[in-house]
Amino acid sequence: MSIKALRAACALGSLIIALLGGCATPAAPADPITELLNLIEQRLAIGAEVARSKWNSGAAIEDLKRESEIVDAIGAQAASHGLEPTLAKQFFQAQIEASKMIQNARLAQWRATQQPAFSDAPDLLRDIRPQLDRLTPALLDALAKALPALHAPATRARLNNYADNAARRAAMAPLLEVAPQN
Repeated sequence: MSIKALRAACALGSLIIALLGGCATPAAPADPITELLNLIEQRLAIGAEVARSKWNSGAAIEDLKRESEIVDAIGAQAASHGLEPTLAKQFFQAQIEASKMIQNARLAQWRATQQPAFSDAPDLLRDIRPQLDRLTPALLDALAKALPALHAPATRARLNNYADNAARRAAMAPLLEVAPQN
């Protein structure tokens, strides 16, 4: 075999290996607890964006009427996601409280540093609420899928490890009530 043919064969072999590398088996879906924690984390991240929006608009962090409407709607949707309304409502109230903790912390920090208005803050109605509206059914489904795993003895320690700050602890509170004591 000539050097030229050997180089061509090596190049072809490298190309085949590179192409086959893209055909790897997809990763297995995350376990139900991980899925739920990932969605909770997404919702908490949105809380930081809510804070930026409210900083610019001067809107109050707490809107009890809106919160009540959201929690009542969650209670009405719970059964269609395989959840008890009480648990679903408690879970979402906890998510709202966790978000308000993030918002309060951010606004306090910005007041202390005299943060000017953000030039790129999202609009609460146009940008943020649609994200929350898409996330809500996913959270309800993930909670329903995670319920059996929440009853496993090792789950409580796992949730406690995740709950490493006040907002996460608040978001986890209803789940910790379901998880057995070790």
